[in-house]
Amino acid sequence: MADNMIKEAEKYGIEYYKKGRVLVWHDEFDKGAIDTDKWVFHRTMSTKDRIYDNGEKNIRIEDENVHMQIHRTDDPECPFTLPEGLTTKFTMNFKYGYVEMRAKVPYRHGAWPSFWTQSSTVFKTVPWMAEADIFEVFSNDSGLASALHKWGYGKHCSVGGGFYKVGEPETINDEYHIYGYEWNKEYMAFFVDGKEQWRVPIDPVNGNFKYDVIDGVMGFHDFQFLIMNNECFTEGSSWKPNGWAFNDDDVLPVDYFIDWVRLYQNPETEELKLKPEIDAEIARQKAEAEAN
Repeated sequence: MADNMIKEAEKYGIEYYKKGRVLVWHDEFDKGAIDTDKWVFHRTMSTKDRIYDNGEKNIRIEDENVHMQIHRTDDPECPFTLPEGLTTKFTMNFKYGYVEMRAKVPYRHGAWPSFWTQSSTVFKTVPWMAEADIFEVFSNDSGLASALHKWGYGKHCSVGGGFYKVGEPETINDEYHIYGYEWNKEYMAFFVDGKEQWRVPIDPVNGNFKYDVIDGVMGFHDFQFLIMNNECFTEGSSWKPNGWAFNDDDVLPVDYFIDWVRLYQNPETEELKLKPEIDAEIARQKAEAEAN
């Protein structure tokens, strides 16, 4: 695998070494269509006033970018249409490493684009789910936020890294930036254009936030998968802070361009599961359940 990645890095002019790790997985979105060996659509959110449609109108490869769009419709009951989350849920799960995305992200009223991770349902070891929000833009014209979440037992708790500015409102929607996420046994760290914005511990002593709601940190050491969303705030959204929802003055579509996504790991201490291994584990679990 290492020899193949070295050749891939040379072919695309990609850095092979980064943060003490090597390139183990990537997508440059240069094949003209979404690579279904690397990505699957997965409904990560659901709201009554929109239509989720993964057709070419809402998501496609364009100029070697994933182009995700939100459009208005003529349906008064469902006035918006957008794609589901584009994920590696059943194609690539990883445990620790450094992820980077280069993207042109919508910073504007009503927009809720994000890049995040969830615990792999295939390889989970604890009964609750961990989530790491690499970034979310909350109906904002210049900055974003990162956060960690615990979900389980009918409960939820989170810790956030605050707001950090990325650019100027006048120009930011025309700019590509690089969004990074480093994850190891001790911490998770979040970056914009190579600058660390927030670091949070995930060790048992220092990282067990909101232990009175959901106790433990092991969910943050389970395998994760990547998710990219071009979501939005609307009147039908279950969570829409005052003033954040789309209004009649908002001009659509909302455009989110992803140029590439890359994962670096230390193969000796960090783990990667690709589609054949994920499929095999799903089949094993199914057979075990049927036998019992």
